[in-house]
Amino acid sequence: MSADQFLDTRQAAAYLHHSKSCLEWWRLENRGPRYFKFGGRIRYRVSDLDNWLAARVVKTSEDR
Repeated sequence: MSADQFLDTRQAAAYLHHSKSCLEWWRLENRGPRYFKFGGRIRYRVSDLDNWLAARVVKTSEDR
């Protein structure tokens, strides 16, 4: 999958292993990954999903 590929909400939810409704809730709360609106359609760029995931990595004592 290309980093610049766009996914719809269902595809992005599957990519993140979350539900579609979870992503919809995050959008309402401004908590989730970056997204684009194209003519009323929501799209997520794969690179933004990857960056969002990477920002949530929890460092353990072994990482220090």
